[in-house]
Amino acid sequence: MTSELPISNDQLLNDFGDAYAAFGQPRIRGRIVGLLLASPEPLSLDGIVEALESSKGPVSVETRQLKEFGLIRSLKRPRDRKVYFEISEHPISLTARRNLMLIKENQKISKTYLETKDLDPIVKRRFQRMLEFHTRLHDLFKEFMDEWEGE
Repeated sequence: MTSELPISNDQLLNDFGDAYAAFGQPRIRGRIVGLLLASPEPLSLDGIVEALESSKGPVSVETRQLKEFGLIRSLKRPRDRKVYFEISEHPISLTARRNLMLIKENQKISKTYLETKDLDPIVKRRFQRMLEFHTRLHDLFKEFMDEWEGE
């Protein structure tokens, strides 16, 4: 018995594409993630291209990138030269860990500028607030992620 999603495949792909685009990511990347998340079976590159009605070049580039990020993995089947892709075991946690690294980078930036000599007091206060914000966010987010992944 197969389970049907409560929305159309097109809607799911568009929702993921729009969500990724809202974060400055390529829309096609989000559509690939949505497709593989909703697919019970691994898909070949050709299968992804067909399902997305897209060109092979961008899909190939994005599957390579998603694989490097750890969001998807590739596999081969016996006696089949094609490479298949499936969503990784914990794609959401991996994405969140990347965001945690970005928060850490913002802490580093603010610390660097706070070490600047003769910094205008108004500008210094802005960087202090930036550091405080990202430090608190990092601590809360890290605690949440550690707890989430420990379940």
